[in-house]
Amino acid sequence: MPIDKTSASNQPSKPPALIIVIPCHNEPDLIATLDSLADCQQPLNRVQVRIVINAASDASEAIKKQNQATIEATNEWIAKNKNSNIEIIIHNQQELPPKHAGVGLARKIGMDSAAEHYKKTGYADGPIICLDADCTVAKNYLISLIDHFKKHPKTPGCSINYAHPLDGLTTKHRLGIAAYELYLRYYRQGLRWAGHPAAYHTVGSSMAVRADIYLAQGGMNRRKAGEDFYFLQKIIALGGFSEIYNTQVTPSPRSSLRVPFGTGRAIDDWLTGDETIRLTYDPKVFQDLKLFFAQSHKMYKEQIEPESTPLKEYLKEAGFNQAMDKIRNNTTSTQMCQKKFFHWFNPFRVLKFIHHATENHYNKIPIQTASQTLWSWMEENGSQKNNNVEDWLLAYRKLEIAQSENR
Repeated sequence: MPIDKTSASNQPSKPPALIIVIPCHNEPDLIATLDSLADCQQPLNRVQVRIVINAASDASEAIKKQNQATIEATNEWIAKNKNSNIEIIIHNQQELPPKHAGVGLARKIGMDSAAEHYKKTGYADGPIICLDADCTVAKNYLISLIDHFKKHPKTPGCSINYAHPLDGLTTKHRLGIAAYELYLRYYRQGLRWAGHPAAYHTVGSSMAVRADIYLAQGGMNRRKAGEDFYFLQKIIALGGFSEIYNTQVTPSPRSSLRVPFGTGRAIDDWLTGDETIRLTYDPKVFQDLKLFFAQSHKMYKEQIEPESTPLKEYLKEAGFNQAMDKIRNNTTSTQMCQKKFFHWFNPFRVLKFIHHATENHYNKIPIQTASQTLWSWMEENGSQKNNNVEDWLLAYRKLEIAQSENR
């Protein structure tokens, strides 16, 4: 690991109420993110923001120039905000190994240092918050985060409400970001309706974890994309994972080629003529899972065969019967067997099944059609007659907030 070069505002060494980690690569919009944090209702105790300005050792001169400009702009921001309750620490990481350089490694550098700082200052289970360098936040963001972790002292981590902006975009851009976010919410609701206990959003710019849990689970991975999904699976599996819906992160809807997949890449593909963003998985995949999960309470005493042909095929390929034999031999109750079943059939395996079913049995369908079908299956929500992607997005957003209020 390269030596970490840091600079910081002059703040006392008492533990911060929160540490926010922001990976920053070739980023022109960081100051807007810092302004948004400074514009929040400020807590009594300071908030620390660790910015990991990063690049691979073989990065282009243009990227290095932008990163240097970001460092200079951030130092100017620190000088202008000396009376702020926000402490800024810059991790200057410009020579990362090309093989590993990316958002996963950048998050890891910042989160590792945050966890160690908490440990040294006597707040071993302090919250580490992940944010991105192109986001803004609601005015109650800091207060809500602090309050959430105080009220939920046993939660290992949480996801935070997010919503992409729709105003100020071209018609095509607006449709693209609405379709992409609707897909994320549709997928989460499908998994929830099917009965999987790990049906949570896994968005890197709106997640948080306690420092002691972070260290105990081996920290962040170094993936160049999807690092948030894989990291949060470990945290969610611990139980007690939570959600914050009384505040909001607003991620940028812009296009980007900095990662191989995700929002920026999907929007770039859409704006350059790729129509894939309009389509999503047939809700039949969630129906298959729901029927199977409904039998999970029987798995302690018998081998369960799914009704769905796609699911039969996938489970055979994944070695499900052998896995369940091992689970049954190492558990002593139905409840424990169920828990271990869902640990085995985790969201990663769920996604692999969905890919198998889509490639071999079910065609992708328009996102608004899929959203309407799934909605009609979630009986408690009644019927809807929305006709377009944006209407469905707003409906799914409201649904999630209502669900959080009913817990």
